[in-house]
Amino acid sequence: MDRCDRRLSYAAGKKKVLCVGNAVVDCISIVNKFPKVMKPERCVKGIWQRGGKAANTATVLRNLGMNVEIFVMLSTNPMFRLLLDDLRLRGIGIDNCPRHESNPPFSLVFLTRDTKTCTITNCTSKFPYVTLEDFKKLDLNNYGWIHFRGRPSDEAMMKHVAAHNAMHKEKIFVSMEVVSDLDNLWPMLECCDYAFFSKQLAFQYGWQRPRDACRCLDEMMGFRLTNKRPYVLFMWGKRGVGLLDNVGNYLRVRAHKIARVVDALGAGEAFVGAFIYALYVRERTATIAASFANRMAAHKCTKFGFDHMANILVEPPL
Repeated sequence: MDRCDRRLSYAAGKKKVLCVGNAVVDCISIVNKFPKVMKPERCVKGIWQRGGKAANTATVLRNLGMNVEIFVMLSTNPMFRLLLDDLRLRGIGIDNCPRHESNPPFSLVFLTRDTKTCTITNCTSKFPYVTLEDFKKLDLNNYGWIHFRGRPSDEAMMKHVAAHNAMHKEKIFVSMEVVSDLDNLWPMLECCDYAFFSKQLAFQYGWQRPRDACRCLDEMMGFRLTNKRPYVLFMWGKRGVGLLDNVGNYLRVRAHKIARVVDALGAGEAFVGAFIYALYVRERTATIAASFANRMAAHKCTKFGFDHMANILVEPPL
């Protein structure tokens, strides 16, 4: 059995994963140095590709053999055909996505070689987001895991899933990302099983280490949450990931080192997708899933895009 067949067999019998959020066109410029004011910088390479957290996470899951679908607002503008064709080619479900005639959302991305940094400007504020009314049209019995972008407008959809779970024996796992705006997302944390936090959010609160972030968040959840606490993962790049289980136990999983970073754009989505795969498909513990996700996210950074992730020479053990 070849590697592709093994990936598909692992996912056999599992319900679909649904990724809720956005899909955009990424306009990427690779430069040696970040441009200075009134001083043009020659672009080493320019790329147009599909982006957006929901679309990227779905790509990772699909490359690992999962049956996956996205639930995003799609533009009917001809410029967006690049994105639609790519999704269809990969076998990522889009049939249930609502459409809108507005100009497509896009992001301007600078990948700077000398500082190994990624600078992103999101041009998505005026493009509509999916609604609860659209979400209610979905047959939730088709899904085993639903991952949310983590926007305040996701709350109603997450509560709809919670109501579904309350009436069915077979539960849907729910996860979400928390990149910013934590003060407005507390009600949503009670609706999810796993929550992925970014180190950028930690820095906003003055948390300098994964342990500090998890301990402070543990204290905050004690005051803010009353019904349910999610399993917390603080993604911290080179410092690995801090884990905080549902009862407040902390553990740090070390990062996987690579010789050279080529493209860190989408590393967070690579981690999230690999974690969901290891936990949901391979039924591993959260600690093992986080270690696997660290290695897969690191491997993603060795080349551009996500397609090479499934062809890792030595597959991380599960």
